[in-house]
Amino acid sequence: MARFTFVLAFMVSGLALSASAQEPQTPQTAQPQAATSPTVENVIVTEPRLRSERALNNFIITHAAATPLLDKIARWKSGICPITLGLPPKLALYVNQRILRVAMAAGAPLAPGETCRPNIAVLATSEPQKVLDFVRAKRPALLGFHYRPQRDRLATMKLAVQAWYSTATEDFNGMISGDLPSGDLGYGLMSSRGEIGDYATSGSRVGNGLKSEFTAAIILVDVNKIAGQEIGPLADYIAMLAISQGQSYDMCQSVPTITNLMAPNCDADMKPAAITDVDMTYLRGLYRMRPDGNLYAERGSIAFEMKKDLGGY
Repeated sequence: MARFTFVLAFMVSGLALSASAQEPQTPQTAQPQAATSPTVENVIVTEPRLRSERALNNFIITHAAATPLLDKIARWKSGICPITLGLPPKLALYVNQRILRVAMAAGAPLAPGETCRPNIAVLATSEPQKVLDFVRAKRPALLGFHYRPQRDRLATMKLAVQAWYSTATEDFNGMISGDLPSGDLGYGLMSSRGEIGDYATSGSRVGNGLKSEFTAAIILVDVNKIAGQEIGPLADYIAMLAISQGQSYDMCQSVPTITNLMAPNCDADMKPAAITDVDMTYLRGLYRMRPDGNLYAERGSIAFEMKKDLGGY
């Protein structure tokens, strides 16, 4: 618990540094190998009959989560840097490497250099609720934007593996501010009033020019509930959570996807042993989409990219 506390405190300080400057930011680019790694090993290719056009559309609508403040789909703009604690060293390294490899294949940015400040924390513990209680009391910004009455419900461990995301808003002029819990000062970040204001927008009806981006993510793994799970599928499941935000992971999707891994009432053929082509095309679509459109335009952009890549749906 002490190591978890240190990492969470460290992440908040990094979040403050990355999202509070209020100056135009230059997007970081992925490492060179990211552009030359279009695939990830152990990707399961699903049959076209199991991923119809309607099923793909339903997957995007039911999976892609919108940020509470902007109602847009967030993604990483700053380079991702994962850290895994609570697992044996070899397994922790495997999870970290899997997140990075999936991110590279998806086109997500990676932190440059051999060392980096963690912004994705995977914490495996037998007492996840205690970790959440600390976050709720001491580091509520890591829960993402919310109103105070929502905090207790938000900081509750309900699933075997669960994620929380901190986000920031970039306006039309490139100014970035953190999406903070309403009324909180946010450890040096600009306080959010819980409404969209003081942002430069484009004035377009298709998209207002505002963009949502991740600044930090915490993924808690309840080791009491993952008994019997193989590390391969579990690492891919965690990678999906680390790179994208989903609405629900306890609902069985109608296409084979790694997000079904721990969903109840899901047939075995819908629970793949590795990340699937549906997952990878979704992630690539996410990182190719224009992030300044409205939610419907963003979903449509992801759908177009998925269908273009998959073909034969």
